[in-house]
Amino acid sequence: MELNREKVLHVADLAKLSLTEDEIKKYQEQLTNILGEIDKINKVEIDTDEIMISPSNNKNVFSEDEVYSSNDPKSILNNAKKTNGDYIEVIGVINE
Repeated sequence: MELNREKVLHVADLAKLSLTEDEIKKYQEQLTNILGEIDKINKVEIDTDEIMISPSNNKNVFSEDEVYSSNDPKSILNNAKKTNGDYIEVIGVINE
């Protein structure tokens, strides 16, 4: 498929490009080559209607969840500089 000058200018207009005559010729050739490669892909005959999700057969492997106890709240509060009941006091960071 040969791309004519007007189509190249149309694509350039869509891309908001201003092209010189040399650039128009250059892009005409390059876009024609790209369309030729796309045409080759479109001509490939496919023997099956099967949809391929992934080219590999890898399966996800999940590990079992393990329940364990986290740190003891009392030991955490003992390591804090300031506490207020069951809470750790920190310096205020909100400017009013």
